[in-house]
Amino acid sequence: MSFKRVFTEFKPRRRGLSKVLGDLEAAVMETVWKKGRVSVRDVYEELRRERQIAYTTVMTIMSRLADKKILYKEKQGIAYYYTPLYSKEEFTRSFVREVIDGLLEDYAEFAFSHFINRLQEEDEEKILELEKIIRERQRKGD
Repeated sequence: MSFKRVFTEFKPRRRGLSKVLGDLEAAVMETVWKKGRVSVRDVYEELRRERQIAYTTVMTIMSRLADKKILYKEKQGIAYYYTPLYSKEEFTRSFVREVIDGLLEDYAEFAFSHFINRLQEEDEEKILELEKIIRERQRKGD
């Protein structure tokens, strides 16, 4: 799965999925992942509890997410129903892969160095986990 056309802009200062989607797109996706198959009305009712939002805005966002091949759009009667094409885990794994691959292509040395330093700041145990993963990969290569 490749989201090259979806992940055109990375916003590192934002939280969660808003790093690769707009804030409203991320909120819509969280609702869809939570509920499964939904109508625009379902998502609108959920989102309007937390923010002022127009029904037509939710409809536009969901249609755009379908155009980006993140949601599947199906007409049933006069309404459209949407389902996620990927689980949240699959989507997250894909965008993390895209971001890290992009950094490694041009800045591998800096990326590795920062990654290791950041792991040391967080928890020494994470460095041990990384070493274990590297050893396992090296054994598989033998």
